[in-house]
Amino acid sequence: MMSNHRTDNASKRELLPPELQPTDVMQVTLSSRTVAQLPLCHPIFSPWTGAPLEFSFGSKPALNYNQEACFELAILRTLLKHGWSGVWVSAFGGYFLNTMPKSWSLRDQQVSIPAEKEAILKHISQTGGTTACFDVFAWKDSEVLFCEAKRQGQDKLTDGQLRFIEGALACGIPLNSFLIAEWAYSPSAP
Repeated sequence: MMSNHRTDNASKRELLPPELQPTDVMQVTLSSRTVAQLPLCHPIFSPWTGAPLEFSFGSKPALNYNQEACFELAILRTLLKHGWSGVWVSAFGGYFLNTMPKSWSLRDQQVSIPAEKEAILKHISQTGGTTACFDVFAWKDSEVLFCEAKRQGQDKLTDGQLRFIEGALACGIPLNSFLIAEWAYSPSAP
């Protein structure tokens, strides 16, 4: 099922938007003691300075993307703008979203994804023994991308996310199908 994904790093990089181009790698040690080198990019965002959000999803920092307040959706919006399809995967309940959540009740805001994409996630979940996922699941042509947004110097991958990586690798997902977006605020941000 997973073997038709291209593994050519140059091909994957050509598909990524300039602001998400990997410039480094993040080394992570998996439970098997295998060290995986995940592509790492460093996008810069402005903080949201508009009206306070009615729902902050547990005090997540709000980012400004084209005058829209968003969290990890800024990464998704960037990919969508460059021809990718995808969703933000909520760690709370496994919902797929493409808009900002308005409350903890995400069921009314969820969107569906193609059955073959959902099958990929289910296979990874079963293989890795975790319901964790990366923030953004995107696809373009035969490529899939799992992107995790981490605020520079403040966030780390969770144990569940490490199991997700292991499960995905065991399912044949290549390392270049992962992307860590270690984001920071614009230097001119307050």
